[in-house]
Amino acid sequence: MNETRNIIAGLEIGKEQSQLCYYDRKEREPISVSVKAGSNQYLFPTLLSKKPGKDTWHYGIEAEYFSRQEGEIPVKGLLGIMNQDQNITLDGKEYSPAELMEKYLRGCISLLGIGEPVRQLKAVMVTVPRFTPALIRAVYEAGALMGFERKQIWIQDYDESFYYYVMNHRKDNWTRKIGWFLFEQDKVSFARLVVDNQRKPVTAWIEHGKSAELSKDPVERDENFFKLITQSCGNDTYSNIYMVGDGFDQEWAQRSTPYLCRNQRHVFYGNNLYVKGACYGAKEKCGEENLRGYLYLSSSLVKKNVSMEMVVGGSVKSLLLVEAGKNWYEIHTYLEMILDDREDLEFTVVPMEGSGKTRFCMKLPGLPKRPNKTIRIGLTIYYESEELCVVRAEELGFGGLYPSTGMVWTEKVSW
Repeated sequence: MNETRNIIAGLEIGKEQSQLCYYDRKEREPISVSVKAGSNQYLFPTLLSKKPGKDTWHYGIEAEYFSRQEGEIPVKGLLGIMNQDQNITLDGKEYSPAELMEKYLRGCISLLGIGEPVRQLKAVMVTVPRFTPALIRAVYEAGALMGFERKQIWIQDYDESFYYYVMNHRKDNWTRKIGWFLFEQDKVSFARLVVDNQRKPVTAWIEHGKSAELSKDPVERDENFFKLITQSCGNDTYSNIYMVGDGFDQEWAQRSTPYLCRNQRHVFYGNNLYVKGACYGAKEKCGEENLRGYLYLSSSLVKKNVSMEMVVGGSVKSLLLVEAGKNWYEIHTYLEMILDDREDLEFTVVPMEGSGKTRFCMKLPGLPKRPNKTIRIGLTIYYESEELCVVRAEELGFGGLYPSTGMVWTEKVSW
């Protein structure tokens, strides 16, 4: 793994444990990275620790050891901290979620054994059970602190990781029903991947179903799970059923396992589905596409294209600023332009379905009075949610002739 900008990695950060994998181009699949060379130990604690009075940090198994044996200060509940937009005080100093994420991310990536992650990693995808805007910011800001470009670091939830894993695992998954049982100790929930092949592009989404509490008594636990299977799958034909998480064991699943496998259903069990799905997702996002013509409909999807007409090279062109079909947190556009005899910015908005074109005009009051084509604007567009877009325009000045006024106009738009 010594290529320049050629390594693709997936990192799962769970509430209690994390794991890492990389895409093996020879095998054409993600390979889990062991915590200790030569071992089959792939999981490590989602934990940081800090040496008192020193800027020395440890992560994972080392953090567990040093906090227990050497008196280092543990940072527990790391994922919860990242999901809140609040600093924490540690060893007499305040740390932001992004700073803590940077230290943890740096430690996790070190498992790859590469000397220059920024130069050698093409993309790394972080996957988590679910996220908030605060966690998204922490991941991107942590990546920036490490020197990564925006196109090198990504984030997705378990649902999207499940989609990427399933769609890359077997080709027959693309047209048949796929079920998914998620175990969380004494609770299990069902979901399924739905693929609509009648639309162009072909769309896919996760449909969540029922859940059930599981008794600690083995016989009752088996019965609880059996009932959920009958309610969720019935006699329907599923090509594959995936079981993920801690809490399932064939020792107690005496009645439910045979029923789960009926009608030629293939059943898979493992705890590396999400991390491998993250790796496949990273591969897809950085341009090495396997699912061209497929669109995953996440709850974070932006559903409208936004463009602007500009004169480029002497001819009028429509420049796409926001591409529908992407997650809102993946969109970050910046460009510079020179205004031509106008004091506003006009955007064209077209829904993903391609009908109902509208226009949005953003006024720029107070522009300095200058000769035409001497006002340069820096335009930044990003989203705060799947509905709310932030448009920021800054007056940049014009060379040595006209210094910048520092004026900034910001609007939050739902298009």
